[in-house]
Amino acid sequence: MAMSHLQPFLLLLLTSLFALPALHGAIDFEYCSKNGNDYGNVNRVEISKNPSVGPDESSSMTIFVYASASKNINVETLVYVTIKTGEFTGLLKTYNICDVSECNNEAGIEAGANFELTLPDVLFVGFDEELKYSVSLRQKYVEEPIINMCVDFKVPTSTATLVSA
Repeated sequence: MAMSHLQPFLLLLLTSLFALPALHGAIDFEYCSKNGNDYGNVNRVEISKNPSVGPDESSSMTIFVYASASKNINVETLVYVTIKTGEFTGLLKTYNICDVSECNNEAGIEAGANFELTLPDVLFVGFDEELKYSVSLRQKYVEEPIINMCVDFKVPTSTATLVSA
């Protein structure tokens, strides 16, 4: 049986289709607190690296957090993105929950709902084995902010999970 010129191409195409889900695969994360989360559960975290505008521009990324709410998340909730390395913790970005997720009018996100946080323009600090990013939901207007949901993760060095937009 003679092999056509099309068969190797089809085989390559079929193989690449099976590899596509890995390009948008979730990255490993862990909850910041071993006691669980008040607001619900995080199901998946993904990162998309944003292209740099020029050689002097800082690189940024968009973080996607997919979760389910076990309690109502009110519109006063803030989303913090921080980095941690050793004893240092630095704030990278703060968002209002309704700016990065679909809120239900004045109610925020209702208990039982699945929701997605889309956190754009987060500074990409680079690859460091010790560096962890953290995304947390905290109450606004309280003296000592209570963390109601928090996950830590490392940005992978593999381009298979850090996808260019």
